[in-house]
Amino acid sequence: MSIVEQDHLVQIKVALSELAEEHAPEGTTPEAVIDQWTHALALGHELYCDRQKSESKQLKKQVQSILTKLKIYKNRTEFYDLVFEKIELKPVPKPKFTFIDLFAGIGGIRMGFQKQAGSCVFSSEFEKAAQITYRENYLEYPFGDITKIDSSDIPDHDILLGGFPCQAFSVAGYREGFSDKKGRGNLFFKIHDIIVKKKPKAFLLENVKNLQGHDGGNTFKVIVEYLHEAGYSVISNVLNSMDYGNVPQNRERIYIIGFRDEADWQTKNTKTSTSEFSWPEPIKLDVSIRDLLDGNVNDTFYYERFACYEQLKEQMKRKDTVYQWRRVYVRENKNNVCPTLTANMGTGGHNVPLILDDNNRIRKLTPKECSRIQGFPEEFKLPEMANSHLYKQFGNSVTVPVIERLAKEIIRVM
Repeated sequence: MSIVEQDHLVQIKVALSELAEEHAPEGTTPEAVIDQWTHALALGHELYCDRQKSESKQLKKQVQSILTKLKIYKNRTEFYDLVFEKIELKPVPKPKFTFIDLFAGIGGIRMGFQKQAGSCVFSSEFEKAAQITYRENYLEYPFGDITKIDSSDIPDHDILLGGFPCQAFSVAGYREGFSDKKGRGNLFFKIHDIIVKKKPKAFLLENVKNLQGHDGGNTFKVIVEYLHEAGYSVISNVLNSMDYGNVPQNRERIYIIGFRDEADWQTKNTKTSTSEFSWPEPIKLDVSIRDLLDGNVNDTFYYERFACYEQLKEQMKRKDTVYQWRRVYVRENKNNVCPTLTANMGTGGHNVPLILDDNNRIRKLTPKECSRIQGFPEEFKLPEMANSHLYKQFGNSVTVPVIERLAKEIIRVM
């Protein structure tokens, strides 16, 4: 981004800060509001608006007027070029559909739908470090705590996307479900509230495979019932990234998809989006771990200094797979792929993926290599921050090629 363009973005921030503070909900920085307004003007979308303070159309005229007087905004085409010209992952100038990105993480689900010519009109993510990575790549600072945001204030959209927090349902956690003490399980009901009030044409939700079996299936049953009552069909499937994303990672996730006004699709004699939808077919994995590794890696990633090194050295003999140190023994992943990347793999212990490199040295995967194993493109930027944050972000993220295949099919039938 050039100095001139940076100056324009700084001008926009200064010019809109006071107005943005009026509309910023609790737990959200005014910068997130300014970014949403900037993108909305550039792409012709609805502005986020605290409707108790003003109307959306009135607010759009007000924001546009402020930027016009500063000679920053002339027309939408020129403003789009000003905002997005130097951004690698920019949206298309004339999007085919809109979506919102809830529990957005670092934007893996967004990327899959943006690649299908979709445009994000609202994003929300609670984690501060993930917000920084998100903005680094999309020039959009996500809104904060979604529970503090009035669902009616969220811009209208065609598709709701949400990889809602999985700790409450994960086999790696306490599996408390809706009774989770931190309220993470109850975040589904916020999704439901948005669906009821904004009535998108479709939704895609993602979670851990164990969601289906939690509490003997009762948790999933409640989710389906609530979505049906809102007027939506509900179909779901568990897909493994190594089978459906052509990435060398054994990662099973459940994907839940629904379409508006099709709760009774199975009893209809006419074609519906739900009946026309087809889950992707498995594809042959032709990408190996070796294809995704860097040649030159900083010494901080190597394991010679650790007490477990001698035992690792004795048992790590292959270069075509990933190992893990399981506290007292070495686990070899015999399927020649990476085990599921986890949020806590940056904290040490048994979750760290280890490889034997071309120099016969033992090291852990770097954050950039984890990015590739999740299917993120090379142009995806990793900001300057602690590696532990980056490991957590990729462990919490989705496999982008799987999302892209689902997005393509949803758009086809919608």
